[in-house]
Amino acid sequence: MNRKDVAELAGVAPSTVSNILNGRASALGILPSTADRVRAAAYELGYIPHAGARMLRAGTSQTLGLMLGGLPLRLRAPVLVDIVTTAIAQARQRSHVVLPFVNPGDTGTDVNYIDRILADVDLAGVIGELSPRNLAAGARLHALDIPVVWMSLESPPMRPPGLAHVTIRQAPGVEEVIRQLWMEPGEEAAILVGPGARPERIDVALRAFDRETHVISTPTWLAHAGAEGFAVVRENYPRVRTVFCGDDLLAAGFLDAMREAGFAAPDDYSVMGFGGHESDSPTEQRITSVRWPLRELTEVAVELLVGHLMGDARLELSASAPVVRTVDCSALLGTTARLRR
Repeated sequence: MNRKDVAELAGVAPSTVSNILNGRASALGILPSTADRVRAAAYELGYIPHAGARMLRAGTSQTLGLMLGGLPLRLRAPVLVDIVTTAIAQARQRSHVVLPFVNPGDTGTDVNYIDRILADVDLAGVIGELSPRNLAAGARLHALDIPVVWMSLESPPMRPPGLAHVTIRQAPGVEEVIRQLWMEPGEEAAILVGPGARPERIDVALRAFDRETHVISTPTWLAHAGAEGFAVVRENYPRVRTVFCGDDLLAAGFLDAMREAGFAAPDDYSVMGFGGHESDSPTEQRITSVRWPLRELTEVAVELLVGHLMGDARLELSASAPVVRTVDCSALLGTTARLRR
């Protein structure tokens, strides 16, 4: 017997069966008479849903949701890999499993997908990457009393509802790298930034450079856009010899295009990236970059949520989740930038 058999006997949809048997009938506004009819049908057929059976054995669900901010152009992009693999490994150490998911809509206002997930999976809690597209989903989870621990990849202006909030400060690492640079008098700087909302590190770099600085927008955050950025710098900004790239892939593309044109780093151009990830560049040079502690961020978020669920360190659901941990970026001084001796 499965939930479709129960749904047919009770005269409801299979998703309604899951919601009722997982204890969410009241939260979803399902009539008590309908809930009684479904439970009677399940009893008559001897049906217990998989999630419900697990709860009877263990007393609670062992499944954590991982609500991502969105999928990048390349599924193997470093940010996605670091967050997902770390969440899976950290949860496994605490006998939990992780279900990653993304809002399938374009605007972030549709939260029906949350109800569809909950119809099939009993989530004990959710680790959420904070982004505008996840705010409505986070509010829906909060309304259903599902605990959410938020992760912010930079210093967040938003305080969504949930259990707790873990953030990254990008400023310390960016400021440290730029402070280490040696630049000639009269030399100008350039900043390469991909599409979308301008991340915190770009404004930090703008403030940290004490000279004329040009912001160059690129069509993507990938290496080929970094190569295009080099062409723009070379053709339009002859006084630029120092370039801060918004991520390491842009930096790798800039360096490759620069070398193909007969230039060298750091003698001709001083180049920095952001992320501290392995690049696609075939060069043996180590990119001067800023370490983005995504793994540490994710480990802390998983531990906070699991600790709450297992009673190690109980937290309180709040209409504005408090920031309980801040992780700082740090400098990675490679060989592609001119540094002070």
